[in-house]
Formats: sequence, C-alpha cells, structure tokens
Amino acid sequence: MKDVNKQIEKETFFGIAPILKNDKIYGFIDALLILSGYCIATWSYTQGSYLATLVGFKQLLIGAFCGAILMLAIYQLPVILSVRYGIDIWIWLRSVFGKRGVTLMTVVIILINFPWYAVCADLFSSSMENLLKIFGIGLPDFSHTVLAILCVIIGTALAYKGLGTITWTTRILVPLLLLLGVMVVIVGFTSVPFHAIWSYIPERDEGEPDIIPYIISIEANFAFVITLVGGMAEVPRLTKTERSGFWAGVFGQGIAGSFFVVVGAIMAIAMQYVTGEMIDDPTMMLATLSVPALACSSLLLVAFANIGTQAVGSYIYGVMLKSSFKKADYRILILVLAVYVSLLCVWGKIIEYFGSFLTISACIYAPLAALLFTDFFFVRRQKISLRSAFGIKGYNAYSYTYGFNWVGIICVVAGIVMSLAIYNPVSGEIHNMLLFRLTPTGFSFIGTGVLYFIFSLVPPVRKYLLRDREEITI
Repeated sequence: MKDVNKQIEKETFFGIAPILKNDKIYGFIDALLILSGYCIATWSYTQGSYLATLVGFKQLLIGAFCGAILMLAIYQLPVILSVRYGIDIWIWLRSVFGKRGVTLMTVVIILINFPWYAVCADLFSSSMENLLKIFGIGLPDFSHTVLAILCVIIGTALAYKGLGTITWTTRILVPLLLLLGVMVVIVGFTSVPFHAIWSYIPERDEGEPDIIPYIISIEANFAFVITLVGGMAEVPRLTKTERSGFWAGVFGQGIAGSFFVVVGAIMAIAMQYVTGEMIDDPTMMLATLSVPALACSSLLLVAFANIGTQAVGSYIYGVMLKSSFKKADYRILILVLAVYVSLLCVWGKIIEYFGSFLTISACIYAPLAALLFTDFFFVRRQKISLRSAFGIKGYNAYSYTYGFNWVGIICVVAGIVMSLAIYNPVSGEIHNMLLFRLTPTGFSFIGTGVLYFIFSLVPPVRKYLLRDREEITI
C-alpha cells in the first residue's frame, strides 16, 4: 500500500493525474513566491537593458508594469480551469489540437521556449566571470561555457529532488532577491544624478518617429510575459482556490517580474552614464557604483536566482512533457531538457539574438494563448470531457482526424502568419503600420481568437469541434 501511495503521489505531482481538492498543497503566498522565483532571473535584467535602448525611462516604467499585467490578466484567466479540475492546460488543449496535435505543439513549444534557460545560464556565467575579474582572477575562454552548464546541472538537480526542495528554495530566495532589487534601485539612483535616470531618453536615428520604438517596447513586454503560457498551469493547479491560482500568476509574473525588468533598466542606464556602456550584469553594476563586497553579496543571490529559475522551469516543462509522453519518467524528461539547454550554452549565441528570439517565441505563444482563452470561455464554455481528455478506453471525442484537430492547428498557423505579416522580428521591417499599432503579439492574439470563434459558428465545424458534449458530466 505504501508503494501504491508513492506511485499515486508521483503521478499527481510529477505526472498527469488530476490533483484532488484535498491534495492541493499551495496557498496564495507559496504560489506567489514560486512564480516570482520563476520570473526573477537575470533575463529580467536583459529585458530591462533591451527596453532601455528603445524608450525613455518613464515610458519604460509604465509599459513594463501595465503591458505585462494587461496581457497576464487576460491570458491567465483559463488557469482557473487548472485549479478547478486539478489538471494541466495541456490536458485541456487536447480538445483544441487533438491528442497527437498536443504532442506536436508541446515539442514545438519546448524547442522555441526552453532557450530561455540558456539565457539564464549564460548570464549566470557572465556574472561569475565578471566578479572573478574584479578580484584579479582570470579564467580561460572555455570557462564561460563550463559555468553556464554548471548552472543547468545544479538547477536540474534541484528539480530532480522534487517540489519540497523547490518550495523551500523560493521561500528563502525570493524575499532576498526583492531586497537585492530594492538595493540596486537605491544604488542606481544615488550613484548618478536623479535626472540621469528619470529623464533618460535613448539616442535615436535622426528623423525616426517615436511611436515605432515605443510600440516595439510594448511588444517586447507582451512577448516577455506571454512566453510563460506554456507552463502557466503547473503551479496554480496545486493551489487551493481558483482566486489564489489566478492572482499568484498575475502578481508573481506581472509585478515581481516587471519590477526586476525595471531594475535592469535602472542598472543599464546608470552604467551607461558612468562608463559609457550599457551593461545589464548586476554584479558589475554594484561593483562599479558601490563596493566589491556588495557585488559579492549580489553575486550569490544572482547565482541562486538563475539556478532557482532553472529548477522551477525544469519542473514545469518536465510535467508539461509528461502530458504528451505519459510513459516517460519525469526525471528522464528533465534530463533531456538539461541536455538541450546545455547544447544551446555550447552554441553560445542566444544573447546575441535576444530581441528576435523574444518575438519569434511570441509568434507561437500568442495564438496558443488565444485558442486556450477562446475555447475555454466561448466555444466549450468551461466544460470538457475528462474521460476523453485522459484517453480512457471507449472515449474518443478528442481523437479528431488521426489524432489532430486541424481547426486548431490551422488557427495557430494563421496566428503566426498574422504576426509576421505586420512585422519581421529578424530584420525589424514593419509591413503594416496600422496593424502594427496593436503590436504583433496583440494582433495575433486577437486575430487568432476571433478566427477560431468564427470557425466554431459554422455548423459542420462546430459539430466537429464539440464532439464531447454528450460525454460531459461536470
């Protein structure tokens, strides 16, 4: 019986079994801390530095918080289904893409989104190298890759140990990181004249209209938070109330995450004022503007921030993969993810293409989030056949056409085309200025949702989509 209970617990927390109400383990605070820890990594500093090249500080401040919270408050709404049913959104998405379609989308999402953790590892490595340089310790060239992979290994080891380790890590880490953020803000504003940051406006090419970089900055904020949609349900599904699950995501990612984006911008602007170069490494910033001892303290927190993010991300995406590869062991899946991100670290070009990578990721995530939102509220109206979703014998409502719901897949492709039709994220070319004002992510989100809803009104298509109505019991 003890072995059976362990297996049930394993499938509940590290697999796809629904989590019953009495098994929920998180209140609002724990969920908030874990999701905050998931967002607070040095990639926030990279995002802040990137935004500082686009807009002035006041615009950046408003856009970072308002843009993130607006997008999160909309696309996070379906997370209430995860709390209500105790399931991952990828179980629900079997109704949108079909059983095999979900597997396809899962693999695509992993390929385009897990490079975030290569960003995380690369910045961890840079911080370590820069601190050692401050103390006169030089390292060979290959050490950058070695340190990046070390971040991946330690984070994966924490995820391997399970939720208890992750929970306690974030309980300790997140409050310390918030204190570090406040400290960086104080150092930034006191080390340079106040107006140097508050009135900061980036240099632009003569004649370039202000509206374009501003829209790109809002797009960057939308894209930054919407790339979290793939794993948005893994922690909320463990929370005890729908309200806690939803608001933990919005506040953890929209406020804590955005705060560190702004911290990164302050740091980059202050460093540009002092050194003439925009640097997003908190260790270098504090060492330059304050004292090495303070930089050393920050290093420890920054290091653990990246490691903690790697741990939470490995858990989230490991469970996400489990929804498609049911027979695979969770621990094997996170090891596969570790190998993938380690290869990206060896490649070493992810930071160089950060802006393009961000928008390309959103090209996929925006239509995905739109389909989930529209299907949940307007097509299936918050009712799903759990028997078909979990593939119980005799229930095949979500088998569709050889396992693929082509309506959902066509809508994702259409959403990608909508985004690319108005903006090329690689070359930066704008194809349609009128629609560009909605941002590529915003237009793709709205357009995909409307298209899917219109399809659902066509009688033959509606019959195809809603084959599950006779099976619904809850």
